[in-house]
Amino acid sequence: MKTKTYKNINDFGKDLGLSKEQVQIAKLKTKIKKSIQEKAEKIDFSITEIADMSGLARTTVSGIINGSLQSVSMERLLKLAFALDLSVDLKIGKAA
Repeated sequence: MKTKTYKNINDFGKDLGLSKEQVQIAKLKTKIKKSIQEKAEKIDFSITEIADMSGLARTTVSGIINGSLQSVSMERLLKLAFALDLSVDLKIGKAA
């Protein structure tokens, strides 16, 4: 099996049949998830405590912290980020 190398995430998304919008949403979700994972590693709270703080189900929080973004809404990611005292800034500019 031959391995294909991609120049960027946009080309990868295109091969998967994703629209530009879907690729951008995935990139944004991944960035927020990474910040959540980093913060969760630094604090001394259990998954259950973080779930209680955010109002999300323990399984949802566990999935996000362990790397899953399958069926995770932006709203859930933001709830979790805010519960962990993270801020999220969105910069909107002209598409390349």
